[in-house]
Amino acid sequence: GGSKNQASQPSKSSAAPAAQAAGASSSAPKASAQTNINVSSAEDQWEDEQFMIDEDLERETNGYKYDKKGNKVSQYDRDEKRPEDNAGMVGLFEVESAGAGDQIMATKPWIGAIKPPTNPPEIKNSPPAVSLELEYVYGYRCFDSRQNVFYTSDPNKIVYMTAALGVVLDKKNNTQRFFGAGDAKRANGHSDDVTALAIHPNKDLVVTGEVGANPKVCVWSASNPEAGPKSEFRLGRGRRAVSCAGFSHDGNQIAVADLHNDHYVSVWDTNSGRKIGENKGGPDRILDLCWSKTEARFVTAGIKHIYFWAIENGSLTKDKGIYMGKGPMCSMTSAQWLSDGTCITGGTNGMLYQWKGRELQRAEQVLPKGTGVHALTIVEDTILLGGRNDSVTVLDKNFKKIKEIPTKSCPRAIDMNGQNVVVGTRDGQIREFPASGQPSVLMQSHADGEVWGLAVDKSDNIIVTVGDDNYVKVWDVKQRKCVKSAILDPNKGEERKAGYGASTLASTSPNQQGRALCINPSNGHIAIGLNDGKVIIKQSIDNLESTVNNFKIAKEWIEAMQYSPDGSKLAVGSHDNAVYVFDVAGGYKLLHKLNKHSSFITALDWSVDGSAIHTTCGAYELLFWDVSNGQQVTDGATRYADEEWATWSTPLGWPVQGIFGGVIDYTHINSVDRSRSGDKCAIGNDWGLVEIFGYPNSEGAKSKAYRGHSEHVMNVKWNGKDSCVFSAGGYDQTIMQWKAI
Repeated sequence: GGSKNQASQPSKSSAAPAAQAAGASSSAPKASAQTNINVSSAEDQWEDEQFMIDEDLERETNGYKYDKKGNKVSQYDRDEKRPEDNAGMVGLFEVESAGAGDQIMATKPWIGAIKPPTNPPEIKNSPPAVSLELEYVYGYRCFDSRQNVFYTSDPNKIVYMTAALGVVLDKKNNTQRFFGAGDAKRANGHSDDVTALAIHPNKDLVVTGEVGANPKVCVWSASNPEAGPKSEFRLGRGRRAVSCAGFSHDGNQIAVADLHNDHYVSVWDTNSGRKIGENKGGPDRILDLCWSKTEARFVTAGIKHIYFWAIENGSLTKDKGIYMGKGPMCSMTSAQWLSDGTCITGGTNGMLYQWKGRELQRAEQVLPKGTGVHALTIVEDTILLGGRNDSVTVLDKNFKKIKEIPTKSCPRAIDMNGQNVVVGTRDGQIREFPASGQPSVLMQSHADGEVWGLAVDKSDNIIVTVGDDNYVKVWDVKQRKCVKSAILDPNKGEERKAGYGASTLASTSPNQQGRALCINPSNGHIAIGLNDGKVIIKQSIDNLESTVNNFKIAKEWIEAMQYSPDGSKLAVGSHDNAVYVFDVAGGYKLLHKLNKHSSFITALDWSVDGSAIHTTCGAYELLFWDVSNGQQVTDGATRYADEEWATWSTPLGWPVQGIFGGVIDYTHINSVDRSRSGDKCAIGNDWGLVEIFGYPNSEGAKSKAYRGHSEHVMNVKWNGKDSCVFSAGGYDQTIMQWKAI
């Protein structure tokens, strides 16, 4: 999720979009010298014994991420009980103390740094009258999933997944409908990352599977996703996540592969959710499965194995594929079937294999050698496949090439309707390629590492985001699309050193990763804080490519930044425990270094008149500062009790004592934003929820909570009219647009 500190070693994994952004071509796959893939001992000699596995496949199969403490953990392991169910918190702000000054108490923020105003406004502990409705999401998950974009029974609509959602996109109107979004108490879809999606032969029913201690699989309708699941079932404890799923040729059964240590394969009744049978898949990860188009059997393909499965006498049986000396033994990434009952699989070596029964009939090199097949589909015996040569190759059933479609990035999902081809690529984009004419971009997203940085332009129609993927992006929220992208740094820098920099699995280097940004209300400058401590100043939204300044004074990565209300100063909060104040008109000359915090800076706000700043840190101190001299105001809790703050983004303070709810510790609140009207605030938390509270609030406050994200919600922002909330989902790489109703 949102890894907040600077501990732990970086992963060696990498990914195509970041490599391209850094000036490398993803068309030149490299053999990985080292990998975390779990491979069983094999008696046979495999062609990819030396791991002909490119960076994307390594990222897909290594299965790691960083937790909030910076520890490298399995990205699929979950606690038995999600923390949102925990109601055992003792009141955070109930402690009383006497005989200590504000300065001492400031290091215990729940006691001393919170003073009520002279004339306290009415506490609003009831949920706000306003509600949120998910309007649009900018995201597409494909780094560890394939064949997850499909045309539906209405060819104007496609279905795919991101975060905890199934998404149905209307191409003509650029509108979306969602499976699993909405009020957290009533949303009956997924509550964690959706990791697999497949579509029924009728092109309406969809199956999705998730990460979880006991992963859930849901069957739902693409024509009415809000209706919730038509059937659902859970795989059982220890299964971790669904790696792939598929419907039988008649649609009556669903096969599911999971990420248990034994990689179980199970078959379920589509309508009732009843388990028909299951068996162990083996010690190695299953990357794809597909049912025959003519009979009740299916194939699983993965690392160092291919198995053909059938249900016999109520039990699920598997037979190993036999190569018959007709092709090199190879790990398989993808599988499909022709109408004649033969099976086609794609290998990490760029070859296509054709199987009859369980015996190999032929193998042919269809992609450049060493360019693994990443996506494969067969529509009416036309074969479409894609790999790290960044194109879709179209073949007839005899493997004769019909055409090539350049895609700019590695295809991870392909579907065809008539002559139209839709492709989901590793750079987080979904594009449609018509038979003639120019391709259209249906979806763009950040696609590597995490996404934290989010700011709303004063025009209200524009938001700007920055991520670990080396991109700053501008989104037009009326048009609902990305209108500009700029690379942060074309040159890859030093790798993150242990103990420094933000924990991330991104393939980029810290100088190419941004976690914070803000927009100058006066001159339009966009300040971006990077994971190496550098600050980049972009000219404006219209001139995003133009960098007017960059400087590195902070020793650590930057999580918090705000321009003063008049735009004359920039405050930057770093993980080196200091806040730096810069003079904008003076070429961003350093005015003050505020260095009394004992931990990394998490949030800061300016007073309306620009004379004061308050800040919070990882040790949950709330400190106050006089900007005129850069000195800490040790009695700030009292002196600034009546201060008007231009924004409120700190999780600590008198007006936000109720946002922690019934949770034992208070590290789960990642982001706070007071509405412009000042009567409510939005928060983003660790359980994937966006919540809205009344403002000011106190302990016992009730919220409205909304599901959509699957990971730590690292940023929330109201727009200027309070008509929208925008949220950034950290590790789920998704930006969400919520309409206030």
